[in-house]
This record gives sequence, structure tokens and C-alpha cells, in this order.
Amino acid sequence: MALVKKPVTGMKDILPEEMQIRDYVIGVIKETYRSFGFTPLETPCMENIGNLCSKQGGENEKLIFKVLKRVEKLK
Repeated sequence: MALVKKPVTGMKDILPEEMQIRDYVIGVIKETYRSFGFTPLETPCMENIGNLCSKQGGENEKLIFKVLKRVEKLK
């Protein structure tokens, strides 16, 4: 299978100049949080699909990307 060389739509590249500004701002925010006694926390970017598809999401459920196991088929 050939690689798709077209950029993914809906995603934005952050160029070096903007990334430097972004890193600086995030650094200031983190340091401010630390000065008030907060500690860093990182959580997974995925959620159990059962929690997201509770039939209350309406149109939002169409925006969910499903990560499948290797042998699992998309229904």
C-alpha cells in the first residue's frame, strides 16, 4: 500500500516561530501553577467508547474517532 502524501484536513501545523511563543506561554502558565502548589498531571487522550456513546451525544457522536484492535472489524 502506498503512503498518502496529502496533509490531513482539519489539522494545523504549528511553525517554529509560533511554537516558540506557545512554549513560552505554556511555561509561564506552568510556573504560575507551581507557585501556587499545583503539580503536573497527564491523563490519557482516549476514553472508553461506552462512556462516549451513551445516546445523549446527538450530533457530537459523529465526531468520535474509534481506535480498533488489530483483529477488530468496524461495525
